[in-house]
Formats: sequence, C-alpha cells, structure tokens
Amino acid sequence: MSAIDWIHSFDRFDGKGGIKPGLERMVAMLDRLGRPHDALRFVHVAGTNGKGSTCSYLASMLQTAGYKVGLYTSPYLIQFHDRMTVGGVNISDADLADIVGQLRPVVEEVAATEAGRPTEFEVLSVVSIMHYARQEVDVVVWETGLGGRLDSTNVVTPLLSLITNVGMDHQAILGDTIEQIAAEKAGIIKPGVPVLTTAWGKALEVIAQTADENGSELLQFDRDFSAERTAFGWDGQTFDWQGPGVAFGGLQIKMLGQHQIFNASLAVAACVKLRELGIEVSEESMRAGLMNTVWAGRLEVVAQSPLTVLDGAHNPEGAQALGAALQELMPERKAVLIVGVMADKAIPEVLAPLLPLASQVIVTRADMPRSASVETLAQMIHGLDPELPVALSQSVEEAFRLARERVQGTDETIVCTGSLYMISEARALFFH
Repeated sequence: MSAIDWIHSFDRFDGKGGIKPGLERMVAMLDRLGRPHDALRFVHVAGTNGKGSTCSYLASMLQTAGYKVGLYTSPYLIQFHDRMTVGGVNISDADLADIVGQLRPVVEEVAATEAGRPTEFEVLSVVSIMHYARQEVDVVVWETGLGGRLDSTNVVTPLLSLITNVGMDHQAILGDTIEQIAAEKAGIIKPGVPVLTTAWGKALEVIAQTADENGSELLQFDRDFSAERTAFGWDGQTFDWQGPGVAFGGLQIKMLGQHQIFNASLAVAACVKLRELGIEVSEESMRAGLMNTVWAGRLEVVAQSPLTVLDGAHNPEGAQALGAALQELMPERKAVLIVGVMADKAIPEVLAPLLPLASQVIVTRADMPRSASVETLAQMIHGLDPELPVALSQSVEEAFRLARERVQGTDETIVCTGSLYMISEARALFFH
C-alpha cells in the first residue's frame, strides 16, 4: 500500500460514522513522536472563507523576506502533495513515504488505546508537522481544516492567531448560528497570543470576548488596521493599507475580488505584527510577496478565448463574494455558469447570488460520492428561476464541452464554481 493510499484508508471526519471531534488522538501521536511541534513556530489561521488565500499571501511575503516557510492547507486542488509545502515546494514522494513509515507503528499503537483510530486529517496533520520539523522551517503558516477549537491543527501554540470571516458552513458539525460557529473558530485563540481578524458583527463580538478571556491582544479590521482599494480589473487590484504607526500605499495583488483585499490586508497586518516579535519582513518583501501570490481556484482565469474563470465558492458567503466580484468585473456581460456542489452544502443559498448573472446553467458533479446529483441541482435552480435554461452533465469535462458550444459567437464568459473537488477536476482540463 502506498503512503497516499494508507493515509486515505482512514475515516474522514464528516459528523457521521461515530467519529468524535477532539485532540486526544493528535496529542497521543505527537507525544509518542517526541512532540516535534514544540520546536516549530506557527501562525494559525481559521475562518469560513479566505483562509487559503490569506495563508498564501502570508507565506509568500515571509518567503520573499528570506524565511524557510512551511505552508499547510486543505483540500488540495492539483495533487495530494500540494497541501504541505516548504518554500513553495511540495513534499516529495520519498519524504512522504519515509515519514509514513515512521508514523505507521505510532498510529497503530494509538488506535489500540482508548483514544481510538485517528482520522485522515489527523494523520495528515501529524505527517505535515513531521515534515516541517525535519526540514527545520523558520515559520509554519498553519490552516485549520474545519472549525478551530477541536480541529486537529489546534495542538499548537502559535505566534499569532488569524481569523478571517465567519459564515454559515459545516453547520452539522460547528453549530447552526453565527455565534456558535464563531465560538468554534475562536477556539484557536491561546492565552496571551495576539489575535488578528477581519470578522464583523456577531462573530466579531464572540472573537473579542474570547480574546479578552484569554488576555490576548485583538487587532480587528477597520479599527486597528484597514485597507482601501484604489484600482481593480481582470489583471489584478491595488490598495492602500494602514495600521498602527505604519502605512503602505499602492500595494498590488493579482487575485480578484473585493474579498481578496480583506485577505491580503489581514496577511499584511500579520507581517507587521510579526515584526514586533522579531521576524523582520521589509516593506519591499511585503510588496513583492503580495504581487507574486497566486492561489488556484479562487477567481482564477484559466483561458482567454472564451474567457473562463474558476472559483471554489462552495458556501453562501463564498458565492456572494463571487457574485459581487463578477458584477464588478463584467457588469455588461452574462455568464454560462457551470455548477457542481456537495450534497451537504446549503445549495439554494449558494446558487441564489449567482443565477442572476447567468444566461444559462450547466449542472455537473465531481467524481465523488458526496456530490449532489445533477437532477437535484437542476430542480433547485428551476425552483429559484423557472425561466433560466439548465442543461445536465454527468462529468466536468462534458460540462465544459457544452459550455464552449453555448458561448460560441457571443461575448459571454464561462464561470465554473461550487465544490473545490469539482474545481480540481476542472483545473486538470487546463493544466496537465
């Protein structure tokens, strides 16, 4: 059995199957390995949307400043190895196999205890910690998988805790109110560790209260740091940033949409705070790092003729952000919309912000059991907009073939959105 097959042999945590959230298995594995995470410095990032982009901006700026950076993200979009990189380089097959060889007896030992058999994500998180410890990285940019309080990644005490926005997602596991979900995200806050956030409203209130209870300094967007967008287009965006005692004008990013200004702003605020902790990142490194940041599947232009955009908007807030960005970028144009969503998502709420921008919709599904059926998606679209033409396709590849046929002779854009698993399949059609 290959290292990847072995990792995939563990159960996923999906709120079902009797798998209980908790850190017992993580602690048990890491204790037996000599607690390698204690020798590493982390920046821990939680939130509903924008975690991956924020992590990517931050890792890029730190790498540009000369640091050896570990980046842990999920899910992967191109290949399995993407989720754990050092200096932008994926873990190798040889390193993965070697680490798994060391970890397997530890996992078997823990599985035989009351803690029980680890989940797939727990195993992945330990593998990544072992990889970063072996590589002796300077900083790990460490993204939560789901939630925060009981997430596998929450075994570390970071230099900083970052929380992006908080919205309605994974309600079956995290709770069905913003306050409950925010409390889970705020679970990454550690005593005395500074917290930076772009959350707002009721979520911000929960985060602020948790920070106060932990004696942690709170830096919040629009109070302690802010950003103002000064230009945007299909080639990128420019913004001015202001924080405590420091300001940067004309920062540039390639990633699209107003929401990316928030993500980049949070990453800049983290760099400024890290400077106070002795991790020096110059203004030049920040500028170059931001400009060089790319993050697959986030309003990503993958073809020009016809203009084709991929975006993994898999929850209501993500769909709203995508809808707002498309309205800005193509106010006079309609889109042929390719949509595929996981069955456990709030599907009508994901569809609603996007359907007004579409001339027609092609529903499809990722090649995995959790995908909603195309018939279900088509029925929901008809319920939201009975007049909107809908075509059904059982594969992502066929969906794109249909979309290209539909846009011929028009100035319409192809927009593919929904599940990140589907976006992964779509990217494979453009990048080999």
